[in-house]
Amino acid sequence: MSDRATIADVARAAGVSIKTVSNVLNRTGSMRPETRDRVQQTMRELGYRVNMSARAMKTGGIGLLGLAITSFDQPFMPYLADSVVDAARRRGYGVVTDTYGYERGLGSIIAETQRLAADGWIFFASRPFADRMLLKQPYPLVVIGDYPVFGMVDAVTMPNEDAVCDAVGRLLDRGCRAIALIGGLRAEHDDAGTDTNAEANDDVEAGRSCESSDEASTGGLRTRGYRRAHRDRGLPVDERLIRPTSWVQTGGRDAVAALLDDPGCGIPDALMCLNDAMAIGAIHELQRRGIRVPQDVQVCGFDDVPDGVDGIPALTTIDPHVNDYADHAVDLLLRRIQGSRSDAQVYTTHYELVVRESALANGRGGVERVR
Repeated sequence: MSDRATIADVARAAGVSIKTVSNVLNRTGSMRPETRDRVQQTMRELGYRVNMSARAMKTGGIGLLGLAITSFDQPFMPYLADSVVDAARRRGYGVVTDTYGYERGLGSIIAETQRLAADGWIFFASRPFADRMLLKQPYPLVVIGDYPVFGMVDAVTMPNEDAVCDAVGRLLDRGCRAIALIGGLRAEHDDAGTDTNAEANDDVEAGRSCESSDEASTGGLRTRGYRRAHRDRGLPVDERLIRPTSWVQTGGRDAVAALLDDPGCGIPDALMCLNDAMAIGAIHELQRRGIRVPQDVQVCGFDDVPDGVDGIPALTTIDPHVNDYADHAVDLLLRRIQGSRSDAQVYTTHYELVVRESALANGRGGVERVR
């Protein structure tokens, strides 16, 4: 059959009313499961497709949300995308995803987002909004990430500084003194930042740090947490232990290799890696050199991505509650889609320190969640 089958054709072939078919399409009404199954089977057999243009004219929306992210080549972005899809699906929405890459930036796909059929968009910000016009779109918009949105749209962010301060503080309190910061920013750039979860960045790969003048970026906030933990305990920070790098597995590997090859540093007591991708790469490099984790060097990450659970050893990490992150982004967007004109708000998730084998373990086994 052709794709031109109509709702009337489906009703006639299934032996039900047009209203029943409509209820199946909209997941409304009450009917016997076998009736719903028969209607759905008939739609498949006839090749019936919802007329999205007609639905949009009738309802003012098509039931799709847009998600703009960097790429799928490193652990955090697929984890975030899955979380957004799950959150949207539980609310009866699907998700269309577009990627822009770190080199091109969000601005490169704005025209695409305006052509794609979505009732509203969630933008993941990997760099500051130098052009504020990016925040003025013809559709409802929510931004996730750590860069200021100037009160123009709703935003969702993470407790970057507090979380790293807590994790590093616990390592210091356990007697660690030489704690290297992988992916951090040295003193001259303390108020700057790297792209949030910057899994790829040409400037970094070329040997230059991915710095921003915006102090509210992820790298800057997490670096300040590291410094604050030392300052709160009256301890100095050794700038040689802060290693800027790309926020990818190879970045973590290369930063640790350079650290261990630096005659002025030696083997640190612990590594605080500013995302899990770097932590996984760091552990691989340590193990390649015969350095044991956690017996010789403890390693902590940030994000609690699924890949960290299955590593050997399993990764101790900061869980910024990505599911909550996604839930609030979707809820804020749906409010705007439904017509809310309230002032823009910023929501910050909570966090837990998830203690596994790679750091801070109590020796009794199992996983400990520290709020």
